[in-house]
Formats: sequence, structure tokens, C-alpha cells
Amino acid sequence: DYSVSRAGWIGDYMDPTTFLSMWTTGNGNNNTGWSNAEFDRLILEDAVAETDLERRLEILHRAETILLNEAPVAPIYWYTRKYLRDPRLKGFYPKLLDNRPYKYLHF
Repeated sequence: DYSVSRAGWIGDYMDPTTFLSMWTTGNGNNNTGWSNAEFDRLILEDAVAETDLERRLEILHRAETILLNEAPVAPIYWYTRKYLRDPRLKGFYPKLLDNRPYKYLHF
């Protein structure tokens, strides 16, 4: 029984749905209990069926707008990383999940 909590999420694939689909009704990651039929339709039906990338992103943007306007969550910060890297090090590239395949690093 609480009013506010803190949670984090890291996108595990390069698509807006990694952050949006978790807020659909009944999703196991939707700990808020928030539900919106239009949001669900946009994410689970319209965006899935759309094959044109630009139109799909417009659909996802509309869903995101609903989420932000109804505010079941309040994004307050995002994760960042700082690295001190020797410029001679090769094979070091930014990664979405920040994992490092060290076997590819070399001087």
C-alpha cells in the first residue's frame, strides 16, 4: 500500500515498444495497474499491423502521448555511462545494453 515507488527499465531491443508495450493492460511488467483501451489498441493492434515504418512510428508516438498525458508513471531520469578509455583501445563501441564482448577489445 503506497503512493509512490521507484523503478527502472532498460530497453533490450532497438524499438519504442521496448518501453511502451510494458504499459498495456495485463502486461506482467505493468505494475501500476494502469489501463487504457486506446493505448492498448495502438500498441497491440495498429502498430503490429503497420508495415510502413514512418506510419508505425506515428502510431507509437500517439500511444506515447496518451501514456505521458495520463501519467501512470513519471520519468524523472535516464541511465547514463561515462568511460575513461585509452584512445589506443580498439573494438570498443557503444552497446544498447552496455554489455562488452571483451574478446574484441585490443590495443
